[in-house]
Amino acid sequence: MQNPKIISILLVFLTACTTAIGQDKINYGKGLSFAYDQNEGVFSLSKDGQPFLKDVGVRYQLKHQKETTVTGHIVRTKKEKFSDQAGKGVCYSVISKSSDGVETEQLFFFYEDKPFVVTQLVLKGKNLSSNHLVPVAVQGQSLALGNNLQTVFVPFDNDTFISYESRELNATPTASAEVGIVYDPSNHKGLIVASLEQNTWKTGILTTGDQNSLKDLSVINGFTETSIMRDSMEHGYLEGERIASSKILIGYFDDWRSGLESYAKFHRVLTPPYVKSWTEGTPIGWNSWGVIKEKLTYDKAVGTVDFFAHDIPAFRNENGQAFIDLDSFWDNMVPGGMSGDYSKLKEFVAYCKSKGLEPGVYWAPFTDWGHGGGPNRKAEGSTHTFGEMWTKTAKGYHDLDGGRALDPTHPGTRARMQFILSRLVDCGFRMIKIDFLSHAAIESTGFYDANIRTGMQAYDVGMRHLVDLLQDKMLIYAAISPSIATSSYAHMRRIACDAWNTIGHTEYTLNSVTYGWWQTFMYDFIDADHLVFTGENIAVNQARLVSGIVTGTIILGDDFSKKEPWQDVLKGYLNDKELLSVVQDGKSFRPVGYAEGKRASNLYVKVVDGDTYLAAFNFDKTTKNLSVDLTNIGLKKGKKYLAKDLFSKETATVSNQANFSFEQEGVKFIRIKKQ
Repeated sequence: MQNPKIISILLVFLTACTTAIGQDKINYGKGLSFAYDQNEGVFSLSKDGQPFLKDVGVRYQLKHQKETTVTGHIVRTKKEKFSDQAGKGVCYSVISKSSDGVETEQLFFFYEDKPFVVTQLVLKGKNLSSNHLVPVAVQGQSLALGNNLQTVFVPFDNDTFISYESRELNATPTASAEVGIVYDPSNHKGLIVASLEQNTWKTGILTTGDQNSLKDLSVINGFTETSIMRDSMEHGYLEGERIASSKILIGYFDDWRSGLESYAKFHRVLTPPYVKSWTEGTPIGWNSWGVIKEKLTYDKAVGTVDFFAHDIPAFRNENGQAFIDLDSFWDNMVPGGMSGDYSKLKEFVAYCKSKGLEPGVYWAPFTDWGHGGGPNRKAEGSTHTFGEMWTKTAKGYHDLDGGRALDPTHPGTRARMQFILSRLVDCGFRMIKIDFLSHAAIESTGFYDANIRTGMQAYDVGMRHLVDLLQDKMLIYAAISPSIATSSYAHMRRIACDAWNTIGHTEYTLNSVTYGWWQTFMYDFIDADHLVFTGENIAVNQARLVSGIVTGTIILGDDFSKKEPWQDVLKGYLNDKELLSVVQDGKSFRPVGYAEGKRASNLYVKVVDGDTYLAAFNFDKTTKNLSVDLTNIGLKKGKKYLAKDLFSKETATVSNQANFSFEQEGVKFIRIKKQ
């Protein structure tokens, strides 16, 4: 299936040769070089003369056959100029003929002024069928990338309270989804290997090694590990005369964090979002799932509107907006269910707007929550039954979180989406939280649309339909969803799974910021989920609030239709324009250090209008002292700065180092200015 997102590359012929023997070399970036060994059919990448990947090969597997390693049976090589939406440069390609008659082409794209290479594997032949391509394969090496090397498990999505995890690189393979990271925490240098396209393949990146070296690295298109990708069956097969892998970025960076940010920015340019960018300011507001949940009523919703209007009038974004978002169970206000009377919702929308607030709503378009009622129930707005629409898998159906996956290509699913989403648009909602989207990416024994062969192709079809139906009239906020693939279809994405009020929930959320903050450059916004304060002490509540600021948006979650004592203190913070100004750029803070295992970094930093904001967290219920070298956050050694605590408003002069002392769990949040 052709990728509709990628503009075809303009190729201008430069050189070509037939059956060349030897080694081709290309210098790119600063101190970076590429070498292709034509005798062995492998390539190497070096920085300042030191290899960071060596003897990299490619593999593939055709249906009902064993895996094939491409060797040095080269037909021809060539270099060509190219230009695409991400820039221009030189493409080097190697075309080989395998023993099974399949022609393979390895493409290497060297962009001007980019410190990385992009590679792709293409198979050509008659009646090809494959669900397994390995465009990057390193085996049995000893690549000295640093000391005490760490690798990061990057989840495919944010379901089932999954976490990022930093692990010691060792002989047990670490499998990561779409993005592979190997870094040295002592000097921040790191290798980034990541997929640049997610609308066809699911990609797994496997690493092994030891404390000081990388041994094996495999980038596998067609990876479907159940605990990561959720699938209960193998990846779908692509068929035809040409099968292409996803494009893969490979780079070795002086700072692995800068490398991930470069990847995210490049991905957004190379694969532009299908959804139109949101330009109405950073989303802040409220969502009903935090506390009210299934007890959502019209009175509770308008009570929250009144609280926003009268108690926290300054809690608005830079354009004076705040969203009041009705989560699941908004149909409590719709007599007759989702096919019923939407007039009460229209009344709520009108009330929101009369108070200067933006109404929001929720839906999970690719799940059937009533599947226990049997297959013969008619879907809303459709003559089809839910049983017809269920995604078929090798084990029957895909059930997760209580919902059964619906085939995104089925006309019943699409008609139901049109029926419900058109009514929500007609009500006048300005924001929609869409949920359980990973159900749309599940592999199937056969989609309704026979041209769709893989879960990611089905996801692309379903999400494009959703964006089209919303007509650019709503902020699209993705909750449970694939981490990377969703960036094409949503303005904002929740960085982790559900989190409520405890310091543990705050650390859980910030674990995903520690290793996933770079997604702030793939989406217009990333989000820390609803911030709940009720039942906790002020120190924990301050940390919960700052976790939202650090992530980049602020969505509250308490029941504000009733008065509670803790609200008096929090109202002061929520009306504090100095605190609110930190999220006006809509971007996440960057972690200062790293964390062990599934924990979160204690320190985060962001520069806004020349001022440096530093957040220091203590997640433990014991005393803790933290310090940060100011040169590690971009400040000058020996220079004096004025530090202001944004909660107490106290100021102090700091130089060289900032120190934080905690008596209990909580946060210190300071602004650092030049004196």
